[in-house]
Amino acid sequence: RAEELDFVLLDTPGQIEIFTWSASGAIISESLAASMPTVVVYVVDTPRCSSAVTFMSNMLYACSILYKTKLPLLLVFNKTDVTPHAFAQTWMSDLDAFRDALQEEKSYMGTLATSMALMLEEFYAGLTSVGLSARTGEGVDDFFDAVQRAAAEYDETYGAELAARKKAAAEAEAARRRGDLGRFREDRRGGGSGGATWGG
Repeated sequence: RAEELDFVLLDTPGQIEIFTWSASGAIISESLAASMPTVVVYVVDTPRCSSAVTFMSNMLYACSILYKTKLPLLLVFNKTDVTPHAFAQTWMSDLDAFRDALQEEKSYMGTLATSMALMLEEFYAGLTSVGLSARTGEGVDDFFDAVQRAAAEYDETYGAELAARKKAAAEAEAARRRGDLGRFREDRRGGGSGGATWGG
């Protein structure tokens, strides 16, 4: 066993959507993000997402998780040995191709997904995705390369924001202590009148 770890993978309990929006999920993800570079990996069941409406549902979940956690998000299409994920990459980069796929789904959901696809174009633009097969190992190296790039993004965005928040909190605490010290000195000069009584 190595003395130092390059990566720590945590599998969230239950569905990631439920975990993300629960109180415990927020506590765990924020605690991790405060102590080390943290990346959210959203795993998509590629064979199931060959349905355009199911694909859209997954993308909406991923989008909500990104804006909830404010952490780098990596989209992983698994089971690529069963269903290659090239179709998903095409749908994310070519809105017309996705619309054509939706036309085959004659339902209210298909119509709704078409209107929502426009909203997700900006989301796709900044999204990193990889395909992976746990059975064959194909895409594993690409996955860890993507995680490293996302960790660098963490340092530039969330990590920088966290450092700024810590600095602001420390400055606020220092100002509070200076105020307390100033009030204490005023009380001492005034003989304690109207303030706290100090013994000794």
